[in-house]
Amino acid sequence: MAIPNSFDILQAVIGATPDAIFVKDLEGRYVLVNEAFARFLGKSQADIVGKSDFELYTEADARAFVEADRQVLAGGEPQAFEGVATGQDGRPQTYLVSKGVYRDKDGRSLGVYGISHDITELREAHETLAHTQEALFRSQKMEAVGQLTGGLAHDFNNILAIILGNVELLQARLPKDPYTDEIVDAVLRATLHGKDLTGHLLAFSRRRLLNPQPVDVNVVVAGIVRLLGRTLGATIGVTTSTSTDAGMAFADPAALEAAVLNVALNARDAMPDGGALTIHTSTIEITATPETDDDLLPGLYVEIALEDAGCGMPPDVVARVFEPFFTTKAGGRGTGLGLSMVYGFAKQSGGSVKIESEVGRGTTVRLFLPLAGGELQNAATQTAPVIPSDEPRTILVVEDEPDVRTILRRQLESLGHRVLVAEAATEALLLIQGPGAPDLLLTDVVLKTGINGIDLAEAAREARPGLPVIFMSGYTAVAEAQQRIRDTGAPLLSKPFTTPQLERAVNMVCASLPRGRHGANVL
Repeated sequence: MAIPNSFDILQAVIGATPDAIFVKDLEGRYVLVNEAFARFLGKSQADIVGKSDFELYTEADARAFVEADRQVLAGGEPQAFEGVATGQDGRPQTYLVSKGVYRDKDGRSLGVYGISHDITELREAHETLAHTQEALFRSQKMEAVGQLTGGLAHDFNNILAIILGNVELLQARLPKDPYTDEIVDAVLRATLHGKDLTGHLLAFSRRRLLNPQPVDVNVVVAGIVRLLGRTLGATIGVTTSTSTDAGMAFADPAALEAAVLNVALNARDAMPDGGALTIHTSTIEITATPETDDDLLPGLYVEIALEDAGCGMPPDVVARVFEPFFTTKAGGRGTGLGLSMVYGFAKQSGGSVKIESEVGRGTTVRLFLPLAGGELQNAATQTAPVIPSDEPRTILVVEDEPDVRTILRRQLESLGHRVLVAEAATEALLLIQGPGAPDLLLTDVVLKTGINGIDLAEAAREARPGLPVIFMSGYTAVAEAQQRIRDTGAPLLSKPFTTPQLERAVNMVCASLPRGRHGANVL
């Protein structure tokens, strides 16, 4: 068997390798290229040999190649370079090339050799991975901040409940005096403003109780446009591009209106000298598998896009706009909670929100909400009438914060009811099953000790079928808990609440109780 010589073996290897191999002389002209190199440029090997980089590539590519050759010849040692070259198909290719100096037998430099490996797919995969990791980190950070703000809002709402309840009771006992009334009113206004702020925090942290239902986004947008005409001022023109194919979104109507209004107000602030705001609606289908928590699950969504002609934002600001308390506005002009509320509402509704912005080219905010199934349902809500409290009841209050328990007891006693109190579910169940059992259970949803308020309500109704329940909470931890509350049919009071709100809830649930029957209570 004939054994091929070394040159034939080397030539066969160079010809078969998928990497581009080349040799250039000291003038930068190619003296040897393999088939992979020629295939990349869409030329024959013979057409390439004798030509320089400037005759084969764009000027920018050629300059980079020549500079790399110069470095290798100056250093005398092999070096690796990463760069981009455009092939015959016009597609930029990211490559990793190893270059070295080839010499004669006396060690004199004759030119440069190189082996170029296509890493385009590897680089794209790396960039995709980096993007996914960044998005995942951002999602995890937002979730962590959400848990923190939700906990803070819960504790702050308890504080506000104590202030609001005590001020109301104090107001009822103080003699009428204009000076005193003004002070009390100022405290009440500040307390209610604090409640609004915690509401924004809860919206961001996805812990606000929502009432999702089919809602016509075109109707919502039309209503908001009428409002914006007065709110944004004459220098900002609002136009709509609503699609007749835009379906019904499944969302809380009030929260949706607040979200769109928040985005519109941000657009106004981005156009201090006036401009245009356009609101689009449409239905889109998502088919891609989500890579992070901020990506949409496959399915049909209603999109509401608000596009302004404002100053726009740089990438570092866009990356932070949904963070609570982050604002670019001057001191005192913004809380930094508007867009964080929009983010929380979208995520809690099963959708998402995206921002596209460029300095000097405006901003587009895209709100995605799940498409509702079925026909439009009547979204009108009726305010339950207040039923006169003509009969005192025995009410069991379950609350783990001592000061909140105290103010609840005082509020209910001021309404003429008898009050039992318990710190934890175990203590409450003993009172429910014991003598002098309550007519009504008023329990916090989140209890620090033992089982939560929802489990307590279920256990209480097993022990006392038909026992009326009212839930109260500074926040509702997860969507599952919110759904369980809805399933019970019991009302939920959002802390802090006023004495009239508490009275309304008690009268609503007590209206179904038999008159003159108070369990085993002696009042």
